[in-house]
Amino acid sequence: MNAQWIRPLSPGALRVGLVFFLLLSTAAILYTTAESTQSARSLAAQALESTALALSSSAETALRGSGNRKSGEIRHILSDRVVAYAFIAGQDGKIEFHTNPRLVGSYRSGEDQNWPSGTASGRRITLGTGVPAYEFNYILHRLDGVPELLRIVLHTTPADRIVAGAERMWWTVGVVLILLWTVGILFERIFTRYLRLREELEKGHRLALVGQMTAVLAHEIRNALGSIKGYAQWVDEKIEEKDEKKAGLAAVLRGSERIETLVNELLLFSRQETYRLEPVDFSLLSRDLIPLWVSPWPGTIELETGKKTNVIADREKIERVLGNALRNAVEAMGEAGTLKVSARHDGQWIEIRIEDTGHGIPEKEFPRLFTPFHTTKTGGTGLGLAYSKKVIEGMGGRITLTNRQGGGGAILTLRLPRAGES
Repeated sequence: MNAQWIRPLSPGALRVGLVFFLLLSTAAILYTTAESTQSARSLAAQALESTALALSSSAETALRGSGNRKSGEIRHILSDRVVAYAFIAGQDGKIEFHTNPRLVGSYRSGEDQNWPSGTASGRRITLGTGVPAYEFNYILHRLDGVPELLRIVLHTTPADRIVAGAERMWWTVGVVLILLWTVGILFERIFTRYLRLREELEKGHRLALVGQMTAVLAHEIRNALGSIKGYAQWVDEKIEEKDEKKAGLAAVLRGSERIETLVNELLLFSRQETYRLEPVDFSLLSRDLIPLWVSPWPGTIELETGKKTNVIADREKIERVLGNALRNAVEAMGEAGTLKVSARHDGQWIEIRIEDTGHGIPEKEFPRLFTPFHTTKTGGTGLGLAYSKKVIEGMGGRITLTNRQGGGGAILTLRLPRAGES
């Protein structure tokens, strides 16, 4: 698939184009089906009229040839199986010929005494038995010029069968439209996912290149920094405490340590991670880590981990992520507040929550929280959360950061796969 036309195509444009195509196709199919159904009705009506007209013409020709209404030829013509019945009557209503010989000599019913207008006309009727039929009236002209009425009533079952078959097309069209829209929606989902995965792949490729470059630069900076820091420490040891150069050297050493911390975090973030996944008991891990990271802090600590909160994780990396989260929470609260660490079962997951009662996170910062080098702390590197997201997702988990509802503070949530009972 050519990437030159895929890349400019956004999921929104794809969705609009697909909906337009589906609506246009649906309209075309519905219009074509409606036209086909209407054509079937027209053809059925024309077929009935043409059949009745052909029989009437043949009967008139036979009548003029023989001059006898009792001719077997007329009866033969009107004995076609599509004919329900037929008769010839004079203007006085007396029936001179009928396909049912017992009715010859009788008169047309009172409600049917009106003489048809025009030479020929037809209409749909319903027989007394409830069967639909087609009535066709045709004016015969005898040799002496006296007009007579030829009425032919046809069965409409064959024509109705054609119309019913055409109308059944709507069910087929409905199924086709459902399939068309289903395939269209599936195509949109699959193609949108393809575009998203392609974008993530390209983004990952760019990040990998940036990571490689960052790692090379960080190594070079650390090598040069080692020389600067070592020389500054050597000079600092040689001069006396009262020397004015002492304060300048202290500033150099503090700056060197700051740069060294940043370089170490850069190397940590940019390296290609490998994971040694194993069951880790979070309840024990949290009891070990909290005193290590929070023990000098004078605030309140609440620990709710329960039992059997084992997660599948890389112990070294989960310790680093939790340590960074605990440190951020304490720094956000200052010298007072409540730190709450909890873990609970959520199906096949263990949900770990680290809550603080600090000032929370400004709404405008949420879109960039896990972006490398973005930080809301003075002196922060902006790599802690980015690294946490990288390794948590690398271990098959999820990480989110939200504000607490109804009060100040933030909640860092980690979802990691739950380890088996064994």
